[in-house]
Amino acid sequence: MKRVLGCIRRADERYDMIRDGDSICVGVSGGKDSLLLLYGLKLYRMFSKKDFSVCGVMLSLGLVEQDHTALLDWAAANDIRLDIINTDIGDVVFNVRGEKNPCALCAKFRRGALNTAAVERGCNLIALGHNREDVLETFLLSLFYESRLNTFAPVTYMDRMDVTIIRPLVFFPEKEAVSAARRLQLPVQKANCPVAGHTKREDMKALLADFRRIVPDPEVRLINAISQTHKYGMWDRMKLPPRDHETDLEDRPWKRI
Repeated sequence: MKRVLGCIRRADERYDMIRDGDSICVGVSGGKDSLLLLYGLKLYRMFSKKDFSVCGVMLSLGLVEQDHTALLDWAAANDIRLDIINTDIGDVVFNVRGEKNPCALCAKFRRGALNTAAVERGCNLIALGHNREDVLETFLLSLFYESRLNTFAPVTYMDRMDVTIIRPLVFFPEKEAVSAARRLQLPVQKANCPVAGHTKREDMKALLADFRRIVPDPEVRLINAISQTHKYGMWDRMKLPPRDHETDLEDRPWKRI
């Protein structure tokens, strides 16, 4: 967990993610990354000297019956609040709408449901478990399918809901997430999506694997290119929550340049 906590701390300190008094709702998919984040934030609270609270919310898509007993038992054993919310998102996307390319619509519905759940629980931050490779795959998808240089930001303020999305694992390598989840014996759930493993994102995973055959540490080089805003100007354009004082804004590490 030392490596997980180190990456959370790096992202938090660099992008000023968490402050005293914050209440964080972790979006839990049941996969390794979101469970690592939920557990990691609980531990991070203990040594970061910041007073914040953490809870987890998992959205059941209503496609197949899943046994969440092990997951709920794990959360209870670690004194973590985890709520499972039943939805009909999967039924609407796959059966009612019959979407041929369902990912975008499903993600939109899930974001809305998670935002609502966070607000209902009094949370001002929503933490998502996207890791380093998720950042890079999104970047490549945007480059090759949208012809633009773009990926999701570590911090995004949603003014309509008045909540802020944070992604504390953006510097954490996926291969280390796999080994950490195994060592910790996290109750990882099987993906319940019919198209899991058959999307364009999987093609980007394969492309990154090809990069590794010809370029040393391509993931490190790509994430540096994205995060070093003084060179490339990407993450300096994050949509950020309003701050109390303009002078305070000038001191922030993500200030616009």
